[in-house]
Amino acid sequence: MERLSMSDKADHISMEASEWLIRLREAPDDRDLERRFVVWRDADPDHLRAWSEMQALFDLIGDVEARHPEYLVPASDPPPAYGASRLRRWWKVTAISAIAACLAILVGPALLLRMQADHMTAAGHLANIRLDDGSRIHLGPDSAIAVAYSVERRDVRLLKGQAWFEVHPDKSRPFRVRTDRISATALGTAFDVRMIGTDRSVAVGHGRVRIDESARNDSRQAAPKAVLNAGDWIAAVSGKGIDKGHQASDLAGIWQSGSVIIRGRTVADAIEELRPWYRGRILLANDGVGAKRVTGIYRLSDPEEALRALVEPHGGSITRITPWLMIVS
Repeated sequence: MERLSMSDKADHISMEASEWLIRLREAPDDRDLERRFVVWRDADPDHLRAWSEMQALFDLIGDVEARHPEYLVPASDPPPAYGASRLRRWWKVTAISAIAACLAILVGPALLLRMQADHMTAAGHLANIRLDDGSRIHLGPDSAIAVAYSVERRDVRLLKGQAWFEVHPDKSRPFRVRTDRISATALGTAFDVRMIGTDRSVAVGHGRVRIDESARNDSRQAAPKAVLNAGDWIAAVSGKGIDKGHQASDLAGIWQSGSVIIRGRTVADAIEELRPWYRGRILLANDGVGAKRVTGIYRLSDPEEALRALVEPHGGSITRITPWLMIVS
């Protein structure tokens, strides 16, 4: 199992910071608790950063309290033992607890993915994996796979992201790659499988791949079974059915060279291509810009530059809030 990704680690530390804030607010005179907190805070620069952000959030809650005291007025008078100052402290702690719960919702899917995966990568990182039979997998950024080998078959499930497969031939054990909507069996080949945004696709670099299982979209339309040759591709796009085509064979898996080709896709779709390469969050705050169509080749090695190239021709702009958050507006 791989270690936490950068984004997962940040979410986990934010959870810890919120928990420390709750503990310290509930026991302000506990000196031992304060000493343990200082040890945690000073152990890692990321801890200090998360703590500063959590304090700023707490101060924001206090600002709302000062400007809108009516938000703290209960529907009926509180019990006599529950004074106003204690009520205010309870409200703040409850708000921070809600924030912690929201972070748990964010972290939860990542924990589930880690439990399922045999190999994972963090955002902006790649991995080269050699399987027991000599087959090789180049795992893209922010991606995960589960491997199930037996004496009769070789199954790989792409759980997230994208991967390039170079398959060692073995007629007695078919090599199959599955996503949630498309499945492909290698016939001695190298091919690319992707789960980016709502797209599920297979593109062949050389050799042949058999699409041997129905791929369905939201309308339950099944993909025809087919054999793809070098340069062929097939995609199951949510809400848009099945699409097939042909391209130069060396364009399959072009992301390995640090580039992505966008053909007539929306800016929103193109942003999905960039997310795995950026070690932070990209927030699209303007649906008008997101709906614009783009075509071009974009460098994945510099996601911020690629993002600007995507949106600025359409009147969009990029605002960097922190090193880990960019907003498209």
